[in-house]
Amino acid sequence: MTSRHWSLLGGAAEDQVALVLQQDDENGLSVAWFGDWQGPQPGALPPQRRQRWGARLDAGPGWLIGAGYGGGYPAAPALELRRPDGRWTFLPEAVDVRPMDADSLEVTLTDGRVGVRLDVRFRLVVETGVLEVDTCISNLEAADLVVTWCASAHLPLPFWADHLLDHAGDWCAEFRRELRPLGEAGLLREVREGRSSHARPPMLAFSEGTPLPDRGRVLGMQLAWSGNHRSRVDRLPHGCDMVQLGVLPLADELLVAPSSCWQAPTAHVAVSTRGLDGLSERFARHCRARVLPKQGQRWPRPVHLNTWEAVYFDHGMQRLEALVDAAAALGVERFVLDDGWFRGRTDDRRALGDWIPDPERYPHGLAPLIERVHDRGMGFGLWVEPEMISEDSELFRQHPGWARGLAGRAPLLGRQQRVLDLTRPEVLAHVFETLDGLLRRHTIDYLKWDHNRTLTEAAADGGPGHVGQTKGLYALLDRLRAAHPEVEIESCASGGGRLDWGMLERCHRVWSSDSNDPVLRARIMVGAGLFLPPEVLGVHVGPECAHTTGRSTSLDFRAAVALLGHFGLELDLLALSDADRVRLAAHVARYKRVRDLLHAGRHATPVFDADHIVRVVTAKDRRSALLIVLRLDDRAPGRPLQFRCVGLDPSCDYRLRLAEPLPDPDLRPIGLVGGKDFASAGAVVSGAWLAHAGLRLQLPAPQSAAVFELEAC
Repeated sequence: MTSRHWSLLGGAAEDQVALVLQQDDENGLSVAWFGDWQGPQPGALPPQRRQRWGARLDAGPGWLIGAGYGGGYPAAPALELRRPDGRWTFLPEAVDVRPMDADSLEVTLTDGRVGVRLDVRFRLVVETGVLEVDTCISNLEAADLVVTWCASAHLPLPFWADHLLDHAGDWCAEFRRELRPLGEAGLLREVREGRSSHARPPMLAFSEGTPLPDRGRVLGMQLAWSGNHRSRVDRLPHGCDMVQLGVLPLADELLVAPSSCWQAPTAHVAVSTRGLDGLSERFARHCRARVLPKQGQRWPRPVHLNTWEAVYFDHGMQRLEALVDAAAALGVERFVLDDGWFRGRTDDRRALGDWIPDPERYPHGLAPLIERVHDRGMGFGLWVEPEMISEDSELFRQHPGWARGLAGRAPLLGRQQRVLDLTRPEVLAHVFETLDGLLRRHTIDYLKWDHNRTLTEAAADGGPGHVGQTKGLYALLDRLRAAHPEVEIESCASGGGRLDWGMLERCHRVWSSDSNDPVLRARIMVGAGLFLPPEVLGVHVGPECAHTTGRSTSLDFRAAVALLGHFGLELDLLALSDADRVRLAAHVARYKRVRDLLHAGRHATPVFDADHIVRVVTAKDRRSALLIVLRLDDRAPGRPLQFRCVGLDPSCDYRLRLAEPLPDPDLRPIGLVGGKDFASAGAVVSGAWLAHAGLRLQLPAPQSAAVFELEAC
């Protein structure tokens, strides 16, 4: 039996990964391995004879990459298609594998009988160790091709990946972790709401047993797509688990025209032997290097004030001017005017689509407020929801047909609003011209781009149009960014309803959740942080009593949680006491002092349990670090916490001290040597001790925090 193979290596030597493709007479072309690897590229591979057993076919499928119907593949195919004359199989008679450059291979599978070519490019980025899979299906005939499923990636899981670490959720409760064994039944998860979803984002993680923070093998996948999607795992008869991830088209909406192709969104796949922290670091490095826009993101990440929970729809100019002044006095660097600024927008029942300043509340337009913001040394940001329309709006009265809907049926509303049909070129042109005009008439540094409802109804052609809607959104964002590359854009969808790399290819920040309750938000930040870098994850200091839960927490606790991402404020500064204003200013100053470390250092989360979260951020040179210790609950009262400070230099000594502003004396950690003297002077501790035995301490009350700084001495 003749056999050939091709391989790629990537990642740092201590956490290397490999992709190996194999082709032989019996099994055709397949991904033989994607996973952890040590040493040089593989030499000769062992022959892989398929086991014959019982009622199985005498011969297995001739390929596994791009597996379709008709070839004997025993699980869900990676490609499903249909011709108008009824042809539906995909059985390539020509297979070609080409090394494209040092880090990529391209596979071409052609079936002339159905007139389809499938191109799959595997790029293993050497610097980050993340595999990018790009799949393109081409129509070689003169009739339309209906594609009902085309997986962006179809890969075997490593043999050790026996558990699924899922991230379910809901509005204000995104990224709740669920760990379960992978079994014979596999997994099928579909999202049909027209966005990537609060409940089931296009992200998967697998582990060897229960995943640990700093060690053990884990694999993560994410799809750079902001619409409907499908994830599935199928166990083949010989025991291998095959995973797929891709766009989920509805009702024949994915038509490939003659001599055209469908380029599926990129799937990004990462493996680490350094546990969840290693996977998180790998994804963060890759996102920064290969996904985020190269222009527009402000560094260092500015302190951000959003007006929503401060004023809601009450946009009195006198109040807003006072809020601007109060924000500047605290050290805020960006002032974002949220929903309620445009014509007639006094509640959420009206005016979406009429993107001109309200003449009663802004008689001279936005210019005076923007000028005041700039005079106080801050950038100005503005909230928009360009994909939506209210029936009570001038835009709807002029163009009722621009809203998605089902003929003869009453529309379904979400947050009292409907969805503009972005499959229409005239709608895209109007929205672009409106936003372009806003940005040209005003010095706006930042857009908060919201999306507050799911897709339900038909597009202009009567079909679902969900794929077209997402492609229209991307075209709109791409055109706007090309015209205004200096403007930073935040993606929000009722919080975390559209946190995906498809949006991050075009945006610079995401709003992780609408919940400013720090107990919930801390867990959300850890969950989202497995897939997204901390500097893009917005997190704000909210009001004392959280508006979404009614829970009251201290200012110190809220400010400590806001260090887990891109720090901001979202509360009524005018209602704060003088003492709280001074305290909040100190927290803002602390963030500014440590933000370079927070957003460029190595992150580790050695503790994430029912009561505690501990985040350790270490500088690249290992000379400094920040420890954020959060006590969320009281399920094990009186039990001390012990954790290792990952990433420190064991040959150094470090001065460990509480970071300013110091916690209230009654809430300071218990169990550290030095007592009262420790708060002011700190203590010198061996790096070897911190890295191996760690710190042992206890926070005395639920919803309390301690932030420590370490400096090599």
